[in-house]
Amino acid sequence: MRNMMICVSVMLAVFLGWPLAFGGGEATVLQPSRAEARTVAVAATVPATAAAVQATPATPKAESCYKRYQREVRQCSGGAGAACRLKQADHWDMCEATGFWPE
Repeated sequence: MRNMMICVSVMLAVFLGWPLAFGGGEATVLQPSRAEARTVAVAATVPATAAAVQATPATPKAESCYKRYQREVRQCSGGAGAACRLKQADHWDMCEATGFWPE
């Protein structure tokens, strides 16, 4: 077990130290190639047409997850009120996590 840990440690050190010792490193990985930079520059200079701007309709502000939860809990009544409130609490959690109220 000790020998295996030594082997894994040496392999990790070589893996992490190789780019530092022989060039490369993180700086070259994060820099885009010249072709990618040219593509981005061309895409940035293309003006937006009036049709493209008008094609995106103004969306009304969506109801927040908490407001939806409050509205749904108010509708819970009767003997199944506790189960309904727990179900709505689960839906609220899902809405907070995903941004959509589960149906």
